[in-house]
Amino acid sequence: MTDSSLSVAKHTSVIGWKTFGHTGPIRLLTKSFETNRLAHAYLITGPEKVGKRTLALDIACMVNTEPVADMFGQSTDIDLSKSHQAERIRAGIHSDVEVIDPATELPASPERKAVSKTTISIDHIRQIVISGSSTKPFEGMKKVFILDGAHRMVREAETSLLKILEEAPDHVLIVLTSPTAEALSQTVVSRCQLLELRPVESQVIESKLIEQFGTDEAQARLLSRLARGSPGWAIDAINDPTIIDAHNQAILRFAEIVTGSIESRFRYARQTAGQFWQDRMAVFYEIERWIEWWRDVAMMRHKLIDNIINVEWVDLFSQIATEITEEQISAAVTAIENARHALEANAVPQLTLEVMMLDLPWADPAKIPSLNPESGDGS
Repeated sequence: MTDSSLSVAKHTSVIGWKTFGHTGPIRLLTKSFETNRLAHAYLITGPEKVGKRTLALDIACMVNTEPVADMFGQSTDIDLSKSHQAERIRAGIHSDVEVIDPATELPASPERKAVSKTTISIDHIRQIVISGSSTKPFEGMKKVFILDGAHRMVREAETSLLKILEEAPDHVLIVLTSPTAEALSQTVVSRCQLLELRPVESQVIESKLIEQFGTDEAQARLLSRLARGSPGWAIDAINDPTIIDAHNQAILRFAEIVTGSIESRFRYARQTAGQFWQDRMAVFYEIERWIEWWRDVAMMRHKLIDNIINVEWVDLFSQIATEITEEQISAAVTAIENARHALEANAVPQLTLEVMMLDLPWADPAKIPSLNPESGDGS
């Protein structure tokens, strides 16, 4: 908590990161920490479940963990996997680290109206970040504020955050996470150091699942493939088998929509639009699943079986691929991308999804035996 402890950090290495598969950002952060050149604010971008929140927590652990001197008085490495401070931070009970997302509860106030659970409000910034920044750290060396899903800040919250980004005290570190930098205002982005996380190679995820989580090789191979570069998805799937079930249900759901009636498509649009108001991220994840689904159709169209993600459904994708042209596949992906951009720009959800449904091609269900349980040909 003193200047001397920070100077010791210059001569130590940081080990024990929970984040894996992102060697570039970890190397940069380690070097910056060792030379006492950390930025006052970071923006971590990347796909869903790629490790943004984990890296943000690792940063909070790093700046609040002191090296332990050995018997000769020399400082040892900072180990984020064994630090008591890190344990408290990851448990969410550290007094100097706040993780803020749309679901974060605010202190009760008779003047404040109920806030949306889908956005980060100006009260989140004022009552937690700005108010908390005014006091010194209590049990650590830095006060860290993590805005997980910063792209969901309302405009007034972004404006309020700018004040603290421009005048952050030395004892404060702010970390933002967002799918892309473009999802935030340029004024906010320009005041942060950008850390871009890219999809992790499936072999890296597979090895980690086996070594750290004790997953058997077959299951690790399956999960690492389905994770599409997002370690968090694979780890969640280990702990919750219903995630795989939901994934398989989505594959069948999309096939039934592509082979279904216009009424069934509009019903899907209406139900998904209703979900959008409750859980925006779930709908955006559904859209990502749609794009992956059409990718597998395209791979089967070109007989590239080794390149499809959902190999368990190769018969279904092969049958659909024979009924859909390359031009239709391309048009479908374009329609889905357009719907995603429209939803990000706050377009009317039901109308947007209805247009997407109308733009998707149709396949004859009679020619897709994998959808007929009585055919005995389903996956």
